[in-house]
Amino acid sequence: MSCETHPNLVIYQSEAAWVALRELPAGYPSLGPNHHPYTIDPKKLLTLLEPLEYREGSLLPFSWGHPRKVFSVNQGKTLAQELVKAFGSALPQEVVTFTIADEEKPDRRTKGFTFIVGDELHLIIEELRRPVYQGEQKPYQQQLFQWELLPASRQRHYTSRPGGKGVISNWIIAPLR
Repeated sequence: MSCETHPNLVIYQSEAAWVALRELPAGYPSLGPNHHPYTIDPKKLLTLLEPLEYREGSLLPFSWGHPRKVFSVNQGKTLAQELVKAFGSALPQEVVTFTIADEEKPDRRTKGFTFIVGDELHLIIEELRRPVYQGEQKPYQQQLFQWELLPASRQRHYTSRPGGKGVISNWIIAPLR
């Protein structure tokens, strides 16, 4: 069997969610090899997704809104269940990518990817509740608001430089043990 990456191997697809395997998108540093395939309990994964919050910037400089959940309870359950399946099938050079529709406004999607290095889950949110319109290749408008993920207990942001410098605010690392 070859070690070639599956070209976007779809693991799960529904009206509201999509989970697939692919190579690490360009522009992100490779921390690999990833520890895939990886077996993780869906309940454990849910405990990492459920508390995840973000906050939006406002029009005022240095002013941030109140924290909001990234995933609803139902979104968290769906993602945890399907991400676990994907991690069980992923090759070391692959990441698990996902898109999930907002429950209140299904035309808004949250998109990202995740992978495991050592005993840590890396979760990167690329788009957060971004509107997508049918018939167009690209979203109708750019996200005008600024946002950042807020690490929960025992979670941290990825930093691009030693000493906690160069925080990447859409990349969370969570211990699996």
